[in-house]
Amino acid sequence: MLQFLERMVAGSRRQFSRFLLSIILLFLMSTPAESACVDDALARVHRDTLLMDSTAVYRVLDDPWAVVFWLPLSKVTICDQVGNVDDEIAIYYEIRNQDKNQMVRAVRER
Repeated sequence: MLQFLERMVAGSRRQFSRFLLSIILLFLMSTPAESACVDDALARVHRDTLLMDSTAVYRVLDDPWAVVFWLPLSKVTICDQVGNVDDEIAIYYEIRNQDKNQMVRAVRER
């Protein structure tokens, strides 16, 4: 009888451990999907480079012509993403120009 009770306790501990691990993994998996976003303002566009009011510098991965008409002081939202950049998994940023309702992908230079 004692061995039976020990097996039940060990089994329930394993089940609880698996349950707890699955909850932790669920939270870890949901975090990148939410992605961190910050609001900023565009200070200047120079070729394929976006300079922000916050002094951050981003290089546009998509067509550089997409940002030619983005004007200084335009409000932008910058969200970090994880995905395919030049056939490698990397962190990149989606920069959305709120004034033009456009979005480009970029990597942070500094």
